[in-house]
Amino acid sequence: MRQQKEERNYVWIFKGERIILKGKDICYVHTEQRKTFVHTRRKVYRISGSLKEAEEKLGNLPLVRTHNAYLIHLDFLEAVSIRGAVLKDGTCLPVTENRWKKVREIVEDYCHRRQRMQDKREKLQKQTDFAQDGLHMCGNCDNLGA
Repeated sequence: MRQQKEERNYVWIFKGERIILKGKDICYVHTEQRKTFVHTRRKVYRISGSLKEAEEKLGNLPLVRTHNAYLIHLDFLEAVSIRGAVLKDGTCLPVTENRWKKVREIVEDYCHRRQRMQDKREKLQKQTDFAQDGLHMCGNCDNLGA
């Protein structure tokens, strides 16, 4: 069975230490003074390479570049405006004015796709519930097929 994109593990080597992170745990990545850091729900990891290299490596994840130094996982984004991005844990991150229009487009598109997926799941669940109810009701009929 194929793993979902966010269940994939991402591996970095930094100073001889192997860092293995699940995509679903990566909240954001940032760079500061030519050092790159991956922020997860529980810990911050220093990784080798640039933010651009991290962005390429994490290309399967739903990410948005809000600033030259910040890359945010959209599943952790609570709110975004031209003044900044707020993550679900309350962390505030910058959004540059020149990136705002693209950030807004990416976030809106992501929200619409998630809503469509949710609608499809709900519709499928209703169909499944109906089918199960139908099978259950037919199971109560003693004279079917007679």
